[in-house]
Amino acid sequence: MRKYFLLIAAIALTFAACTKESGVGGGTNNPGDTTSTPGNGSGSGGGGKTADSVVTFSDLKFSLTPGNESYGRAFSSFKGKVYPDKEIPDTLGKYIDIFFNNFGANYMFFASANDATVDLKIPGTLTTLVRNYVPVDTFDVNAFDTIMHASTIKKLTIKTDDQSFATADLPMVVFFQNGFGKRGIIKVKALSTDYVIADVKVTY
Repeated sequence: MRKYFLLIAAIALTFAACTKESGVGGGTNNPGDTTSTPGNGSGSGGGGKTADSVVTFSDLKFSLTPGNESYGRAFSSFKGKVYPDKEIPDTLGKYIDIFFNNFGANYMFFASANDATVDLKIPGTLTTLVRNYVPVDTFDVNAFDTIMHASTIKKLTIKTDDQSFATADLPMVVFFQNGFGKRGIIKVKALSTDYVIADVKVTY
């Protein structure tokens, strides 16, 4: 579904993108995680997280267009923030979990920040696995708000599926696993003129 569209998008890019790694582990070149808690963003819920805890970030706004000065496309669960394109620190690359792409009402998806579809070159990014299509019989979007324990998210099957979603599919969920092996769920709730609104739960 998305593969033919992505081929066209990849040709349009003017830089060489990093190659995606395969496997649920996110690739053997990704380092081990040395962080114990998420960072300083709003909604991080404070420090002192336990092994079975979940951190929730609410009402994140992902820009529908590149270069928006108010809303961003690159999200870091470590910092708890969605970064506008021109405000991504060079040192933050390895902590960018996901990147939002919008190619029209029927072609929206989250991707690894080093995916070939990403039109920004972010230094130091790791490979994130992203499952954009999650059937309702696999995970009901209404179950998102009830998740309290990391053990629930760790049971999910997460592999990059190269799928996309449409505005008509909202609300819906996306699964991801970042370069440090930490897993998360994105609940895409609504669409506005400038951005999509989402909640994110990440294991810590």
